[in-house]
Amino acid sequence: MRQKLCDKFQEEREKICTDLISVLELDNNQTFLLYELDADVEKQTKIMEMKVDIQKVFACSTISSFKPNFYCKRPYLNILRSILRKQGYQFIGTDVVLKKEGIMKKTIKYIVFRNKSII
Repeated sequence: MRQKLCDKFQEEREKICTDLISVLELDNNQTFLLYELDADVEKQTKIMEMKVDIQKVFACSTISSFKPNFYCKRPYLNILRSILRKQGYQFIGTDVVLKKEGIMKKTIKYIVFRNKSII
C-alpha cells in the first residue's frame, strides 16, 4: 500500500507552513489584514513561487489554485488557507474598517492559530 504524503513528508510540510507564516509577517496577535496582503505584490509572488515545493509534499488536487484553467481571484490566499488548514491551522476572518489616507476601507482581518487538538 502506498504511503500517504501527509505521513511521508511531515517535516517538509511543517517547514512550508512556517515559511508561509513568515511571509505573512503576522503581528503579535497572530493576525494579518487582507488589504495589506493584496497591496504587497512581493508577498504574493513569494507565496506563488512556493507552488512547486508545495506540490511535492501536499496533495493539491482539491486546491483550486493548482487546477488548470480555473479562475481564482486571490490564488495566493487560496494557497495559504488550504495548505495551513491541512496542517491543523485555523483561519478566522473578521470584517474591519480601516481609515487609509482619509478614506474608509473595508477589509478582512485574519487570525491564524494552530488547533492543538489535531496535532
